[in-house]
Amino acid sequence: MAPGAAALIAALVLAGCLKAQSTARQEAGCGSCHERHYVREGACHECHRGNPGAERVELAHERLLTGRASEHRLPDGPALREGRRLVETLACRRCHSIGGEGNRLATDLDKVVWTREQAALVSSIREPVENMPRFGLDERQAEAIVAFLLRSGSRDQPQDSYRVHFTRGASAIPTAFEKSCGGCHRFLGAAGPVGSGYVGPNLSGLFTPFYPKTAPGKRAWTETALADWLRNPRASRHTTTMPPVALSAEELRRVTAQLGGTSAARP
Repeated sequence: MAPGAAALIAALVLAGCLKAQSTARQEAGCGSCHERHYVREGACHECHRGNPGAERVELAHERLLTGRASEHRLPDGPALREGRRLVETLACRRCHSIGGEGNRLATDLDKVVWTREQAALVSSIREPVENMPRFGLDERQAEAIVAFLLRSGSRDQPQDSYRVHFTRGASAIPTAFEKSCGGCHRFLGAAGPVGSGYVGPNLSGLFTPFYPKTAPGKRAWTETALADWLRNPRASRHTTTMPPVALSAEELRRVTAQLGGTSAARP
């Protein structure tokens, strides 16, 4: 560049006619690196979390939310709609409390979702612990669920710092459920996991309002419906591969009690 041209540019910069840096670079916080969007939803950290007051990238991106998970503040967005649908379809509330509703057999997600890293949340959905059903979701679906959980949970309420761990009992005497049903089914009860099978559906929360209405006639499961089903499954659903399960009245009472029925199990 000719000396005269360089001097002219320097003079224009000093006079304010030209900007030495882009407007985006002169903004503070997230706007110094990223183009702003969805401004009506509030500040960047309202959607993406992070630490907007930090200058170092590693600190600014603390517990950052990206992709579909960051769409939790868009009430009509596709990610939130899909997340809501998946939570209902997969009956996540049969074990978890979400949006103040659900059973408390596992972690109350309202109280921990804002404290966990996005990668950990996605991983726990796609590759769950032993007692949680494997739904075969892809990453986009898992992020949609995370978006819904973030929308339902409150970042302002006191956060529990616990993690729930269950261990199987060491008793050599199998329970009524384990003897008759545990080879194909499993469920998470108040005392921990019972059963070891994955062939049949996970029966956690079977008699609660949060379990899918999969009883014959697309109804909620009751003790009577379960007894009829076990007696002759194909009488209600001729395509099922489940054989009849012959239980005595006492065995049936014990199984239903373990699954959360109204009868209290006697020793």
